[in-house]
Amino acid sequence: MEPSRDRRLANVLALMVCGVLAGVVLAAVAFPVVGVSGLTAKSASDSFRDLPTEIRIPPLPSTSTLLASDGKTVVAQFFEENRKNVELDDVAPVMRQAIVAAEDIRFYDHNGVDARGIVRALVRNQTSGELAQGASTLTQQYVRSVLRYSASSPSELRAATEDTAGRKLREIRYAVALEKEIPKNEILKNYLNITYFGNGGFGINTAAALYFSKAPSQLTLAESALIAGLAQNPTQYNPVGKDEAGQRPALARRAYVLRQMVKMKYISADEAAAANESPIGLRPKENVQSCEYSKAGFGFFCGWFLDWWQANPTFGKSTTERLAMLRRGGYRIVSSIDVRMQAAAQRQINRALSTHSRFATGVVLVQPGTGRVQAMSINRKYGVQKNPHGRTYPYTENPLLTGSSISPGYQAGSTFKMFTMLAALQQGIPLSHTLYAPRQFVSQYVGGCRTGRYYCPKNADGRMTGVQTLSSGFGESANTYFVQLQQEVTVKAAVAAAEAAGVVFRGSKDRKNIKWARDSNQAWGSFTLGTAQVTPLDMATAYATVAARGKYCKPTPVRSITDPGGRSLLTANTTCKQAFSPQVADAANDAARCPVGDGSQSGISCTHPGGGPTAASVGGTIDRPVAGKTGTTDDNNAGWFVGYTPNLAGASFIANPDKYYDTVPDSHLPVQIVRDTFASALRVLPVKQFVPAPRRLSWGTMLLVPDVKGETPDGAVHRLRAAGFNVSINYRAEDSDQPAGRVAGTDPPGGSYASKRSSIRINVSNGKKTKRDPRVDELCTKDPKLPICRIKPGEPGFPAAPGRP
Repeated sequence: MEPSRDRRLANVLALMVCGVLAGVVLAAVAFPVVGVSGLTAKSASDSFRDLPTEIRIPPLPSTSTLLASDGKTVVAQFFEENRKNVELDDVAPVMRQAIVAAEDIRFYDHNGVDARGIVRALVRNQTSGELAQGASTLTQQYVRSVLRYSASSPSELRAATEDTAGRKLREIRYAVALEKEIPKNEILKNYLNITYFGNGGFGINTAAALYFSKAPSQLTLAESALIAGLAQNPTQYNPVGKDEAGQRPALARRAYVLRQMVKMKYISADEAAAANESPIGLRPKENVQSCEYSKAGFGFFCGWFLDWWQANPTFGKSTTERLAMLRRGGYRIVSSIDVRMQAAAQRQINRALSTHSRFATGVVLVQPGTGRVQAMSINRKYGVQKNPHGRTYPYTENPLLTGSSISPGYQAGSTFKMFTMLAALQQGIPLSHTLYAPRQFVSQYVGGCRTGRYYCPKNADGRMTGVQTLSSGFGESANTYFVQLQQEVTVKAAVAAAEAAGVVFRGSKDRKNIKWARDSNQAWGSFTLGTAQVTPLDMATAYATVAARGKYCKPTPVRSITDPGGRSLLTANTTCKQAFSPQVADAANDAARCPVGDGSQSGISCTHPGGGPTAASVGGTIDRPVAGKTGTTDDNNAGWFVGYTPNLAGASFIANPDKYYDTVPDSHLPVQIVRDTFASALRVLPVKQFVPAPRRLSWGTMLLVPDVKGETPDGAVHRLRAAGFNVSINYRAEDSDQPAGRVAGTDPPGGSYASKRSSIRINVSNGKKTKRDPRVDELCTKDPKLPICRIKPGEPGFPAAPGRP
């Protein structure tokens, strides 16, 4: 075509475009625009006169970030589109210039529509015979993206993206209106935040991180030009993961942007040349999200947070809606996880067992009085990667520390004695409450043992046999004491105490047993010995309730949640309530000092003569008031320890999650894990004291035990009950200087003191007088605590008098 003919065609087209633009401007004047952040304008139509009245500009999908309690350490990110909006001041000036040079060199001169650009595009497209060049301004591109995000149906989405003149006119209409309401730099900021730059990066903040692992404020000239060049075609120009030949389009586009920047006098030709010669310099950051890619060690906590979020009605009506809200909302979530405590816990777990062990061991730390979970560690890796040899470990997403219907937990052994003790204290039974704890006890509960009908548990050690108080029975973990105590308070009351403290019973068998226990006093006799399935989170929460003087707080993974505008969604855990009176909790705390060898404040002995604490190393290591309880199941199928101070509670376990009846290698391992984790974690926490228990719940009403030696059993029962005691009879007659069938003596003995409602055991004589070696009597007079002094006449090992075989 001749040059003069080109000019004539251009003039004609220019007149045509001017006419169109005049119509656009008139239409823009005719239809007012209201609002800025909630901007509305007329919606799509091929005719300006037919434009609808309003269009809503929705908030952009933005990445939510889960942080540790320090507000800095990133635990995980959740997104639908990986985007974090930034202010224009947070973007390097050279990056702002590069995007203007790449997409709209007259951005600061036009009013939303570039007439010269349209003429140029029309001429070039007509002369080339195809659509070779567009003429959309940066403002129009932003409008196009807004229309796409605001589409609520497939038809609206097509209208926002289809390649038609009608769509172009709508964009022109809205661009003109938009620029009347919003400053240029605000439009530029919005454009930089909404634009897709490829490689999964939405917005300039994410793009800077994904391509160069830096903030947008730190971008260099060469880096800015490369990113700006991606906006036109992020797929074609994406250089990540490509060889030198594959990166050439991106470098060519970068060179174009640099030339445009020189043309606009943003940079000099020398600066452009230097940038053009620099290597591409990619430092790509993996574009990953969710808990599988959380920071090392935080995976199971993150998984529990995700479950917590999806179950919380605050964030939507359904789990689908709640998850979408998390992935789109751009929330800043400061979690409860403490980086230092988590590291301390993980160190102990790593030392204890390999991730490739079939046995799992883990620990959970909870803050009493708030329910905040401060550490959650286990010898497993969070993820769905394929495990070797068909195993279920080391990779798993099962909530082994927090529980679910398909992963209800592990039998917790004697740690459940805490709940029977709480039920007893609620009923006014004090810590001095005495019961005779035989080696084996035939209970009232349905079960199987040598009698064939009743449940008859044993103590783990024969040295526990004898008169025990609630404190010593807890300190030594005497099974036969606690099954008797449970008979007094009922299983139903012990279950209620466990639930009030925070235990969740997820196993179907446990729920059936609870229902049975509510209907029958012969049901679930093994409850106090910990045959229910629970998790470390349950037990840490329950013991944290006791530590907080009876205040239960539902366990929470968060401290605060704020939206992109700084509005708070959640600032504190309001699901706290008083589960037990402070005085009941104080008494339980006093008894719980006994197993760790810390000694009770009330002065009640933590062991009976010859007994000892079950976790004395804890009190010996932790140089502050501490309490806790061990737990071991029958046949060592699981081992537990729950330890606590007034400001930290921790529960650890060891078991085989896939085979509950597998014998663990070391049931004492959880004691070491909690002890050594506490030794590190407590260093920065203030030393707090337990509150002394009131006398009525420590000593109760102390009464003199009548001396009924030599009386008939019936008469002795009458006298002892009249004195305020409960009574049991040992029908296995023993050698005594009393006549056969008469009372040989009592436990505790006549003339001593015991609390009201304590059980006094009557021993019946067989009439066989047995003398003790006088040398032993002399020895026991000096030191009655010697083991030989506790052996009664007729029992194996009783020291015979001289001359007897």
